[in-house]
Amino acid sequence: MDILQHFLETTRKYNMIQKKDKVIVAVSGGPDSVCLLHLFMTFKSELDISLYAAHLDHMFRGRESEEDACFVKTLCDRWGVPLFSENINVPEYVKKSGLSPEDAARRVRYDFFERVKKQTGAQKVATGHNRNDHEETILMNIFRGAGLDGLIGIEPVRDCYIRPLIEIPREDIERYLKHKEIPFRIDATNLTTDYFRNSIRLELMPLIRKKYCPHLGQSLRRLSEIARRDLSFMEQETEKAHANVIRYEPAKVIIDVKKFSKLHEAIKYRLTRLAVENLTGDVKDFEARHAKLLVDFIERALPGSLLDLPKNLQGLKEYEHCILSKEVFDYPADYCYILEVPGEINIRETGITLKAYIETYGEKTKINTEPTIACLDYDKINSNLVVRNRRPGDRFKPLGCIGFKKLKDFFIDEKIPQRKRNQIPIVEAGGNIIWVGGMRIDDRFKVTEETTRVLVLVVQGL
Repeated sequence: MDILQHFLETTRKYNMIQKKDKVIVAVSGGPDSVCLLHLFMTFKSELDISLYAAHLDHMFRGRESEEDACFVKTLCDRWGVPLFSENINVPEYVKKSGLSPEDAARRVRYDFFERVKKQTGAQKVATGHNRNDHEETILMNIFRGAGLDGLIGIEPVRDCYIRPLIEIPREDIERYLKHKEIPFRIDATNLTTDYFRNSIRLELMPLIRKKYCPHLGQSLRRLSEIARRDLSFMEQETEKAHANVIRYEPAKVIIDVKKFSKLHEAIKYRLTRLAVENLTGDVKDFEARHAKLLVDFIERALPGSLLDLPKNLQGLKEYEHCILSKEVFDYPADYCYILEVPGEINIRETGITLKAYIETYGEKTKINTEPTIACLDYDKINSNLVVRNRRPGDRFKPLGCIGFKKLKDFFIDEKIPQRKRNQIPIVEAGGNIIWVGGMRIDDRFKVTEETTRVLVLVVQGL
């Protein structure tokens, strides 16, 4: 199969292009990107697309980088392709960010592509990654200790990014350019072994082919296909678990601890990464060790424990849930209000509303048993009420209990998360707790046959 047919077959195989698409071709001036641009030019009418070129000068190589930019401009002018170009001081960015030159260049480059995409309204960005790049990436990821995702290598399609040359070997590309007499630039840094990828390409892979595995490229591609197939199944199972185990609130992820603990270990790790990605937009800087830390925290941490994670995330372990949050877990400040009877108050610190009113009690009176409503014997109270949050040493006599119980122990027994305990309104009268809002009244103030007036308390927003 010649390169022209191979190019078309790849675009169709992975459904890379739709009619009327606007396509940006990333053109560095090297053989791969020049070949890619020429192939798109050749099939522009057949594919029915609009074409643009984008070139970024990373300013790594001074005058040589400037000459690359001039070359690309001349080429695009000659071929009639609109060009978008920028120059960014990536060496300076490396110093500020602490990233490796390769990682820094990649981030800057993809940010640039996004800007051009926005300017043009393009649907696709095509890059010149070829089959050799794909094989090199798999080997590099193995050395970096990547999981299944890393064994896939370079994906043919990822979001808006397409790689039409991904199944075409580098030698075919160079042969095509030579046959067509199409000029291109050679990046001198690609010929040195100073960079990790170059060292893999120029030193290690030739050695492996010569001494250990003549069919190295084929083996790496087969590994990629196996990983892709298995990963597809893993992703399906992760999505099922995701729907069953996780729910979302604004800036928060709520994980069901019991359901999470029943999952296969492999799904647990993938699920935590998916939760972080959905919460923050990506999983950059969230490494395998962080996923392990989070899995252990979800399963083993004591209720009330906190965990700091990358990407400014914080984890909070509760009895039945683990919460990941983009916001720091703040507890409401202490509060204290007077609630007149009848009357109503709004607790500013928590947004909770409490109202009180009196009802006459008779034989046909029905006592409401909803947890948000308390019915008490008002003749045993007969005073205004104090509404506050918990205090050290609080104790009361829960309805149905013989003796008194510390409020702290009551919350623990009821499995009330630490972060919610300060939100629960405590209603007291004459120095006695008469109701733990939304939970339990004090047995001493319950309605009996002797009751004539019922104090009704209603809590909203708890």
